[in-house]
Order: sequence, then structure tokens, then C-alpha cells
Amino acid sequence: MSSTHEAGPELTEQTCQHLREELDVLREQRAELGPLSDDEVGDRGDAAEALRRADDAARIDARITEINRLLASGSPGPGPGIEPDGGLPDGSTVTLRFDDGATATLRAAALPESVPDSERDNALSLDSPLGRALAGASAGDTVSYDTPGGERQAEVVKIEPPA
Repeated sequence: MSSTHEAGPELTEQTCQHLREELDVLREQRAELGPLSDDEVGDRGDAAEALRRADDAARIDARITEINRLLASGSPGPGPGIEPDGGLPDGSTVTLRFDDGATATLRAAALPESVPDSERDNALSLDSPLGRALAGASAGDTVSYDTPGGERQAEVVKIEPPA
């Protein structure tokens, strides 16, 4: 029987550092907005500005909460379609052979924005259809995933855990 408290994919130190830096920026942005009050509304322009500030604050607060959860758990969580005990670890290197015969080596990323720009062409989001399809897969497996052009398949040649 499987426990409901099993750990999900672990975040790499690079991803954790990126999250801490993003958290610092978000806290600065939230501080700049200052406290929100219903008393700010005067004319329509004031009301529009108050609504914009409230929307910005809600968006920033939600992202701060999510980053704190990620850093506290050390895991991006299962996400849609990823089993907590079978997810592909953040930072894994995956070599795939696609149905057209092409082979690619990709690096799995829980947070695609944490991948350096120079490596983005070879990044694989854990939350993408292919990333979700790879949850629980191993070398020799064939996975199916949806694309805008229809369902595709890829053979898993190799999966290497993060260093």
C-alpha cells in the first residue's frame, strides 16, 4: 500500500537559489504596494488604481505563498498527472528517441524559468505533457504524450538522476 505522504521530486540547489532570489524580488514589489485599504477609492481613476493594486498584491501574495511552500517542502509537488512517488526528479537528464527517429537529450526542470537561457532549448518542464508522461518511466519504455499536432510517442533511451 502506498503512503499519501511520500516525497515528490526534489528541487536542485540551483532551483532553490532561483526561488529565494525570486522571493526577495516579490517581497520588495509587495512592500512597494504598501497596505491596501477600501478607503482609497475617490473617483473612477482612483478606483481603477485601487483595483490594479489589489490585483497585483493578490498575484504577488499567491506567488510568495507558493515559493514558500516549494522551499519548505523541497518539492514542486506532484502537479497534474504526476504521481508523488513516480515523478521525474528536477535536474534529471533524459535521452529520448522520438517517433521520427530523432534523438534528444533534455534536462528536466520543475521551474523552467530556472534554466539558464543558454540551456532552454534542451529544457523539459516537469509539468509539460512530455514531462508528465515520463513520470515513472525508465529506460526502454515508450511514452505517449499530447501535442498540438496530436499524440506523439518517444522511447526512453536513458534517464540519469541529477548530480
